Amino acid sequence: MRITLLLAITVTFGTTQNLPDRGAMPPGPVGGTPSGLTSRPVDTPATEVCVGDIAPDFSYQAADAHWRHLRDLVVDHPVLLVFGADEAALRSLESEREALMDQGVLPVAVAGSRLGATRAMAERQELRFSVGADPQGVIASQFNAIDPANGRRLPAWFVLDGERRVRGLGRTGLPKQGYAALASSALGLPPKSATVPSSR
Repeated sequence: MRITLLLAITVTFGTTQNLPDRGAMPPGPVGGTPSGLTSRPVDTPATEVCVGDIAPDFSYQAADAHWRHLRDLVVDHPVLLVFGADEAALRSLESEREALMDQGVLPVAVAGSRLGATRAMAERQELRFSVGADPQGVIASQFNAIDPANGRRLPAWFVLDGERRVRGLGRTGLPKQGYAALASSALGLPPKSATVPSSR
């Protein structure tokens, strides 16, 4: 009887000895992932987004404070996605908005500023296309539009079709004009001035 009781006490002591101290454990749900791990940002893909690739999907908060998803935008229209645009480039993009929309292409810019600054800039410039805030560069890094040497955003553009496939891109800068021509060339659209021959 004494041996059985002593053995039971030893087994109980041995199992409690291996349990971690509850006070030393990180906060979080019991049996779940500690909260410190759930808030960690997801690593960006190491591969470069190229023509023919499916573009990474992302959600962003537009200047009107609504959340949008890239996958929802491309369902209705091909998208011209622009990174690293300064105010002059945004004005140029605004001046070509009608020409892009006539081709069925939706212009979207991703700004490196916070939402408040992005909204103020969009109002000041009277921009009539979607401008998303990306202050941490999360979206830009997914599209390899971040300079690895200094962490700055690179001026870059991408033309995406209805399946989110990259049909054209440029990472050497943004054009001063000619966004509509870039989009139509990448998507294989006929020039706007071209007439379709009538069938007989």
